[in-house]
Amino acid sequence: MRTFRDHAHLEEVLGGVTKWDRTLQALRAEDRLPGVMYSVGDSLTAMRARTSALATDELVARRRYLLVLSPVDGDAAVDVAPVAGLEVAVPYSDLTDRAHLRGAAERCTIPRGSVLVVGPDEAARVLPDPDTTVTVAHVTVEGATFHNK
Repeated sequence: MRTFRDHAHLEEVLGGVTKWDRTLQALRAEDRLPGVMYSVGDSLTAMRARTSALATDELVARRRYLLVLSPVDGDAAVDVAPVAGLEVAVPYSDLTDRAHLRGAAERCTIPRGSVLVVGPDEAARVLPDPDTTVTVAHVTVEGATFHNK
């Protein structure tokens, strides 16, 4: 898990790499319809949604995509834990790129405008309270660029 204080901090640390420049572009896009997933090929998908709509009972881990979350109009709460210490609730599916897991997790408050990046060795659960709008992106773990763009 890595947290950036704002979009400018993410740009300062990871900017200049196409993958992260496109991620920032997706996070900053204000013309997104809520609940509609937008994509850049198969390397990045992003949408705006309420945390209440993204909330799950179990922690979710991905192998092929990083979870990137940026609150838009308030703080968001997310549980994050290393996959290695969790119990499998629903095994990994290559079709959905998800495994559902159970176990203890660290609760994080992600302030409005900041960015959380959850790696493939971690699982996360977006909490419904506080109910706020976030931009959520799934960004390929592979390489530094988008091969199809």
